[in-house]
Amino acid sequence: MSNSPIAKNRRTSYENFVAECPYCRKDSIFNRASDLHTFEPIAGLDVTCQSDDCQKPFRIVGDSVNSAHEMLIFDCYELIEAKHYMACILNLAQAYEVFFSLFFRVEFLYKPFARDPDQEMRDLNQLSTDLQQQVGEYSFSRTRALFLSFIVTGQSPKSLAEAAAVITAFPNPPRVPKDVAIKNLSDAKLVSLLKALKGTNINTLRNQVVHQRGYRPTREEVGMALKQTRSILFPLTSRLQLYDDINWYLANSKSAVGS
Repeated sequence: MSNSPIAKNRRTSYENFVAECPYCRKDSIFNRASDLHTFEPIAGLDVTCQSDDCQKPFRIVGDSVNSAHEMLIFDCYELIEAKHYMACILNLAQAYEVFFSLFFRVEFLYKPFARDPDQEMRDLNQLSTDLQQQVGEYSFSRTRALFLSFIVTGQSPKSLAEAAAVITAFPNPPRVPKDVAIKNLSDAKLVSLLKALKGTNINTLRNQVVHQRGYRPTREEVGMALKQTRSILFPLTSRLQLYDDINWYLANSKSAVGS
């Protein structure tokens, strides 16, 4: 057990862990990639104050346990406060893309492996590489189309071999399902969320920001985009039981089989 004092005041984000030094009361910004060298939630870690006048050791605890796409959304509140509206739009569009990526990992890697954990780990790793190669370069629109079409017409693979076959047979390009196909789903709440996801134009707004126009959105536009993103992705994450942790599916393998 570390004897270092614990930083009581801290802010966490997708990229950084900001903590107030218990000695000098100055904030130290620890980048997860460059300073902490881990992207796992920090349950407890000894660090050193980054102020040149202090540099005393202390301990950081209480990291966020939200998924990556949720953290990207939460980061927007600080961006809005600092009036970085363009950056907020980028975060929100990226949150959708990270959400899609998580869904594909869960459906084609985590669940199939949990249904038969005696499968070879090397097969799981190879399929992970194949999945990334297949969809890693997809645009926002293509990824959304693939997600929607799988929800509407796809069936969860029962093994890694079945998942590999589905990945190989991904439509090129994937087609966005018609509204009537979405409405035919038995889950009314899911239907509402999928229709809202189909209708979001956050990718168009993101393209206006990053391309030649260098569009600068207003606070009102950003506020509406943030509200919409939260109203879609948070309940979808819960409804689809998406966790970026294969161990959760291994521990709840009966749930994985039944979904």
